[in-house]
Amino acid sequence: MINNRAAVVFRGMNRRLARSAVKRVTLGAIALALGCSAPRAAPSEELYQGTAELDERTLGFEVGGRITALAVDEGARVKAGALLATLDLGVDEQARQARELEARAALAEATVVDKGVRPEEIAVTKAKLRAARASEELAGKQLARERELNARGVTPEARLDELDAEYARRVAERESLESELRQQQRGARPEERAAARAKAEAAQANVTLDDLRIEKRELRAPRDGVVLDRHVRTGEVVLAGAPVFTLADPGRLYAYVFVPQGKLSGIDVGDRADVRADGVARALAAHVENVARRTEFTPRYLFSENERENLVVRVKVRIDDPDELLHAGVPVRVSIERNTPAAARTFDPVASAAPAPAPSAAVTAPSAVASSKGKPAPGSAASPPSPPGAVAGGKPSP
Repeated sequence: MINNRAAVVFRGMNRRLARSAVKRVTLGAIALALGCSAPRAAPSEELYQGTAELDERTLGFEVGGRITALAVDEGARVKAGALLATLDLGVDEQARQARELEARAALAEATVVDKGVRPEEIAVTKAKLRAARASEELAGKQLARERELNARGVTPEARLDELDAEYARRVAERESLESELRQQQRGARPEERAAARAKAEAAQANVTLDDLRIEKRELRAPRDGVVLDRHVRTGEVVLAGAPVFTLADPGRLYAYVFVPQGKLSGIDVGDRADVRADGVARALAAHVENVARRTEFTPRYLFSENERENLVVRVKVRIDDPDELLHAGVPVRVSIERNTPAAARTFDPVASAAPAPAPSAAVTAPSAVASSKGKPAPGSAASPPSPPGAVAGGKPSP
């Protein structure tokens, strides 16, 4: 009886084990089939941390003086060439007027030298010469008669000496007038004309120099942008080069990210990138502007296999933000498209600060952009941040 029950129990256990094995085999086969037919997940995108920064320009006068007018305030949008501030012009304008009068006089003198003596003056000299010749002829006749009388003993020797001296004086006057007439007829020498022209040009150059001094007393915007800071007030005296305004373009920011040296391969200047930030719904287009030529944050003498992966390279990413969604100091996450085709790369031209002609209305009232004061935040070029390293796929830097 007991043996029969044990046999029944044993047969039931076998049936349950068999059903469980079949079920496991079936589930494994289904999972294998699904694994073969489903697409593989894309590898995780590497993101590097950084901080959005503005290209700030601190503007100041090239000369010192007292500020008489400030045309803009913090937050104002300005166009290239817009007048920002003015220094006192009183002394420079008076000096320029005096130099301009001197330049006119020098130019008139050079014109006179170039044209030569007028015909009327030559005619006067000829008349004087005729009179001198007549006087010389009369003095010669008187001297000849006096010599005959002196030879007879009628006149004293002193009278003969007086007439002799008078005749010599008349001869000298005639020779002087003849030389003056020849000079008037020939005109000025080439050297004299060149000297007169040089003197006139020097006087005009002084006027131009005064114009430049006056121009330096006007501070103009070198490019389009927003005034981040105003450092002075009207009436204050500033030195040459002292900060007056801080200007930046809020539509073109940059960020420094730090890429582990082992993952630097494939990142080149011009490669496309995407920038994401909290509060910005979409990714912003960017490109790699510079890749540093040296690693950072690890002593040079540590080159072991364990320390080598801690070496990072600073990469500057230029952000295109025409809608001005980002503010300076906002943390950003950057993903770089490695090995971007050469035709798709972006290269920035060398930034030049040549001021444009001053437009008639180049200043706009302060806007919401002024809320970004442009203060240097951690991660700026002036004060490099401690590299956070890669958020995903990179080991944090030491």
